[in-house]
Amino acid sequence: MNYDEFEALSISEAVLSVAKENLKNTAITYMNKKISYKTFLQKIKKLSLAFFSFGVKKGDVVLVALPNIPQAVYILYALNRIGAVPAFVSPLSAEAELELYIRKCKSSIIVALDEHYEKLLRVMAKTGDKTLILTSAFDEIIFTAKKSLPKVVRWNALFKNKSENIYISPLKPKDTAVILFSGGTTGTPKAVELTNLNLNALALGTESACEKGVERVKMLSVLPVFHGFGLGIAIHTVLFFGGNILLMPRFNAEKVGRIIKRNKPDYLAFVPAILEPIINAKTLKSADLSHILGVFSGGDALNSELKNRFDTFLSKHKAKTHIRQGYGLTECVAASCLMPDNKSKTDSVGLPYRDTEYKIVTPYTCDEAPEGSTGEICISGKTVMKGYLDDKYETQRVLKHHSDGNLWLHTGDLGCIDDEGFVYFKGRLKRVIISNGHNVYPSEIENALNKLPYIKECCAVGVSDNRKVQAVALFAVLKQNEIVKKEDILKHLQSYVSKYALPEYVYFIDSLPKTHLGKVAFKELEKNCRRL
Repeated sequence: MNYDEFEALSISEAVLSVAKENLKNTAITYMNKKISYKTFLQKIKKLSLAFFSFGVKKGDVVLVALPNIPQAVYILYALNRIGAVPAFVSPLSAEAELELYIRKCKSSIIVALDEHYEKLLRVMAKTGDKTLILTSAFDEIIFTAKKSLPKVVRWNALFKNKSENIYISPLKPKDTAVILFSGGTTGTPKAVELTNLNLNALALGTESACEKGVERVKMLSVLPVFHGFGLGIAIHTVLFFGGNILLMPRFNAEKVGRIIKRNKPDYLAFVPAILEPIINAKTLKSADLSHILGVFSGGDALNSELKNRFDTFLSKHKAKTHIRQGYGLTECVAASCLMPDNKSKTDSVGLPYRDTEYKIVTPYTCDEAPEGSTGEICISGKTVMKGYLDDKYETQRVLKHHSDGNLWLHTGDLGCIDDEGFVYFKGRLKRVIISNGHNVYPSEIENALNKLPYIKECCAVGVSDNRKVQAVALFAVLKQNEIVKKEDILKHLQSYVSKYALPEYVYFIDSLPKTHLGKVAFKELEKNCRRL
């Protein structure tokens, strides 16, 4: 089957057709249990029947608040099979967030962990009663009798339906397949509608960009299912090519080490925030990583100092590869750009995927910026989202037709493209600090500081200032037992950034606040500045 034929399928049609050809192979490895493609198929068929019996029909949205457990994967394809849509959100979402998600998606069914039962009852008191399906991290491993709870359907009960009365409603390529919520660090989270074409094109693009083949591979899936990187690449792409996903519901560096040593995955995908713990994991001290074909980093900027240390870690453990940085955002599923396997360019996020175009425009316009200059990154291609659910204004604000006739996603990120076509991510457009009329890019300050051996992590933000409009404030996390003064920081920065970009305020803190997706919550730091 060629690319065009695969892209014409729904995500369930694509994956289930591959599953039928790999019945004896392992689809999911979870807590040492291997789940074959035969079982995978059976679960999806029974689950789609169960949802159909609950009245779920084409276009309905089911809210799924689960970590990386087999149930989340089954739900993805079972709902798609009957034309319905899962909206994946963090199981750790606060009550107010869940209320927002339910109202936005108009969900009448919620699937969640039983440990969050009380929280969900409080949410339903505000949103109205819903069908609440509860499961646990162990439901697909061992059977345990559980007491009945009011207003609850237990996961195992879904598979006892004897009826065969079901209507399979296949979705078209441009129909919505999944809803993910954007990170929300720049305001109210928005519901991103991703299509079947988006997800299948991502899988095919990843295979092409990977360069080493992804058919029937094993991949560690520790990035969450409610994250485009985790869902699109570490789950759908692997299953799309008949591979084995090593599901991990919660990140723990020592457990990651044990899973890698036991299962010997071909590929690893991480966000920068978890690289340091992995380098220091005791379970990987004597590990032989020669089996690893590729390691990918995305979801946030990877500074060159950390990249070099992780590459050294891979080399010490006999891996014949280096970490490859990519770039993408939820609005185009996940990665749309990746560093080639045989190439390395400092601070570059690589070359665009197949069928994907990049251009740099003057911020807040559709005009292409001068060659080599920094501006807003725009993306056009098959992975660009359908839009934001029931939000025409925000959709039109980021999806624009340019003079070339193509539809372009305005990412809100700053970057540039060099003369070889390599893309460079410079930071968030909304994070640009305007100080005395000058544009200050926080990423330049952060990259310079990350070169220092005593800096663990840092973040620069803008704070209101009567004289400068905004002044630069720096939050720095030091490595253990280090003693550093503001003067030391400024002396180092003088060699890397202009005088107007030097921080006026420097705060040393124990850790940087993070979002559910592991990104630095810079808005929270900006609020802290106003309190200090």
